Amino acid sequence: MTFPWYKCKKVAQMHRQKLLGSGIILGTILVSLLVAAGVMRHRESAKGSGVGLFWRDVTLLAVYGSAGIFVWRQRSPATVAATMIGAQIGLLVGAVAIANHLIEAFVLARPFVLVISPVLLTLALLGMAGAAARQRAGSLTQALIGGVCCAIVATLIALCFAVSFNLIFAARVDWQLREAFAASGMIDRAAFRMKNILEASSEILVRMPLVATCLAFSGAVIQAWISHESRRPLVLGARILIPILFVAGAAALWHANAIERAARPPFVLSGVMLTGVALSAAYPIWSDFRGSTGTSRTARST
Repeated sequence: MTFPWYKCKKVAQMHRQKLLGSGIILGTILVSLLVAAGVMRHRESAKGSGVGLFWRDVTLLAVYGSAGIFVWRQRSPATVAATMIGAQIGLLVGAVAIANHLIEAFVLARPFVLVISPVLLTLALLGMAGAAARQRAGSLTQALIGGVCCAIVATLIALCFAVSFNLIFAARVDWQLREAFAASGMIDRAAFRMKNILEASSEILVRMPLVATCLAFSGAVIQAWISHESRRPLVLGARILIPILFVAGAAALWHANAIERAARPPFVLSGVMLTGVALSAAYPIWSDFRGSTGTSRTARST
C-alpha cells in the first residue's frame, strides 16, 4: 500500500525538478534577449569597453543556463532536494531584490535603515539556504549546491525585473544617472544607460554566487556544529555571542555611512563579515531552539 504513495511522491519531485531546471534555462534566455535587445537598440553602448561587458554577460549567462541543464538532468535525490530548497529561498531573495530596486527608483532620500535592511535580509536568506540544505541533505556539498541554486534563481529574477524596468522607465533611470553620465564624457544618454546595465549585470552575475557560496558554507558549518554539539552551554553561549556580532557589524556599517567614502572600506568589510556570520547563524540557532523547545514539551507531556 505504501508503494503507490511513494511512486506518486517521486513523480511529483521529478516534475518540480524539471520545472526548476526549465525555469532557470528560460530565465537565462529571457535576460539574454533583454540585454541583446537593449544593445541592438543602442549600439553605441557596445563600443569600447561595452563590447567586453556584453560578451562577458553572454558568457556568464551561458554558465547560468548550463546550471539549469545540470538541475534538469540531476538524478541524486539529495542534490535535487538541495536545489529545491535553494530555489524556494531564491524566490524570496529575488522578491527582496525587486523591492529594493523599486525603493531605489521611487524613494529619493532613503534613510540608512531602508538602505541596509534589504542587504541584511539577503545575507540572512543566503545563509539560511546553506543551513537548510545541510539540515535536509546532511552534506556540506549539498549545502553549497543549495546556496548557489538560491543565488542563480534570485539573480535571474532580479535581472529580469531590473533590465526590463530600466528599459521601460528610461527617463527616470536617466535622471538617476545624470551625475554619472556627466562625468563619463559620453554623448548618448541611452547608450550610457545601456552600458550601465551591462556593467551592473556583470557584477551581480559574478558576485551573487560567490557571496552565496561563502554564506551557505558558513550557515552549513554552524548548523552542523550546533546539531552535533552535545555540550549545551556552548550552544547557549553561541546564542548570546551571535547578537553581539550582529550589533557590532551593524554599528560598523552605520559608522561607514557617516564618514568620507575614502575611509569606508575597512568598516564596510568588517561590518559585512560580522553581520554575514551572525545572520548565517540565525537559522541554525532558531532551528535548534525550536527543536529543543519541542523536545522539552514532549518530555513534559509524557
